[in-house]
Amino acid sequence: MGKASAVPTRVAADVATTAKAVAPAENRSAAEQISHWARIGMQVERSGSLANRRVLAVAAGREQFSALTGEERVAAHALVDARISELAAAQSFGATARDEGYPTVSLDEDGNLVEIGPDGSRRPL
Repeated sequence: MGKASAVPTRVAADVATTAKAVAPAENRSAAEQISHWARIGMQVERSGSLANRRVLAVAAGREQFSALTGEERVAAHALVDARISELAAAQSFGATARDEGYPTVSLDEDGNLVEIGPDGSRRPL
């Protein structure tokens, strides 16, 4: 079977980093690893099984974790963690804090901690 054509897309940096680390052990490229994970997720969501519906209900907050088996809890926690990561990545906490007059701490281009003042000034820490 030949390779499917690719469509450029963006993925979260943590997903790409993890895929790069895991891919060699699975004899895949990072892109192939991400596609593999996406297909698994797609199949899980499409399965429509009772167990899958329970996991999705718990992850959405409509049911309790105690209603799930151990494996189902792992899956539900993974879904919750992924959603938290998505929401956090979409936020700009630093800019909001600086707009309110608070300094923030970040990493510079070299990975060093810097304090960013409300006025945008930078100070190494």
